Amino acid sequence: MDFPQYRKYKNIETYFKIISEKEFEEISSLGNKYVKHSIVAKQYPEMLRIKDMLNCEGGTWEIIEAAVYLKKEPHIQ
Repeated sequence: MDFPQYRKYKNIETYFKIISEKEFEEISSLGNKYVKHSIVAKQYPEMLRIKDMLNCEGGTWEIIEAAVYLKKEPHIQ
């Protein structure tokens, strides 16, 4: 699989840039602004979360284009 990969929660304004099988960035809506978190998976449950995102397990995530994720970055405060 090529990286980065981009995902979004289906019903929530939260976007993900998956950098590798052990690292991702998350942009989430907080009121009228967005916040960005960088996560490095060090424990097994975190690694499983990334695997689930990549495989869109459980109908929770949807695949998005890089442009959708990148549109949110200028709004981060």
